[in-house]
Amino acid sequence: MYQFIYAISPKGYKKWIDRYLQYCDFKISTIRLIGFFFLFGLGLSFSVSFILFLLNYVDTLLFFVTWLGIFVTFEIATHGILVFIADSRANFVEEILPDALQIISANLRSGLTPDKAILTSARPEFGPLEKEMKFVAKETLSGRPLEESLKEIAKKINSKILDKTITLLIEGMAKGGSLTQLLDSISEDIRQIKILRREIKSYVMMYGIFIFFAIVIGAPLLYSVSTFLVETMSRFGSSIELQQLFESQSSLPIFKSTVTDVTPDFLILYSILSISVTAIFGSLLIGLIQEGSEKAGMKFIPLLLPLSLAVFFIARIALQNSFGTLIV
Repeated sequence: MYQFIYAISPKGYKKWIDRYLQYCDFKISTIRLIGFFFLFGLGLSFSVSFILFLLNYVDTLLFFVTWLGIFVTFEIATHGILVFIADSRANFVEEILPDALQIISANLRSGLTPDKAILTSARPEFGPLEKEMKFVAKETLSGRPLEESLKEIAKKINSKILDKTITLLIEGMAKGGSLTQLLDSISEDIRQIKILRREIKSYVMMYGIFIFFAIVIGAPLLYSVSTFLVETMSRFGSSIELQQLFESQSSLPIFKSTVTDVTPDFLILYSILSISVTAIFGSLLIGLIQEGSEKAGMKFIPLLLPLSLAVFFIARIALQNSFGTLIV
């Protein structure tokens, strides 16, 4: 079954999974992971939807909608975990990369060859970079060109800074430049880039705070008030014959109106979906503003989505307890 799912999967999707498995340093095969994502997501979404159907929470139409929604949510969450792990490893490597380059430069000044300088510079505190540095050194000692070994690191760590660093090192070695000076220069440039990123992040912090309050406070409060007003009007409408009132006043243009079929339950469902969509895309926007990448905002979704929905339901309960007894 896993092989069949892998065979019918798009070629670009299979390449994406294979690439991120390398970025995350997972040893599981691409075939098994794709099959697991699809079959487990299918089974989980069907089971939850079927339980809700048996408990009469959803009807036949909503059963398929719920099944599809849970399946899509599961797939987005699982693939998002891969992206999050890969970005976490890349961010960690970018933080310690300047120190690693300076240590390699110091070892080169002491007279070591590039491969031995890289091997002796590998430290446990370097995390994923330690493993890749040892790999490069061992491959070079076994006879593989250093340039080819360095290119393999960029395939295993999803970092643009690391990729550009390796490109500069390869070009510098090809042109016969001083490798120690190049390492020191790259290390200083990376530090300056990190400082500029922190400054930019502090400048745009206010925009992120504004988006946060709009997602968590503003939108849920507005939707809770709107749904409460609709429920109140529906309650009044059930106690008086609004349609007859409108028909009796049909001779006056100001009273030309109709009674809609929109139910409070539909508006509550619409509000939940709208708040969820706002929270998801708002999280991506915060990541784009603060770190320059939409993927960086995926880590905010598990925080903002439950908070915004909690504020919505809490506000509804507060309105019903405060004004519900006055209206009934």
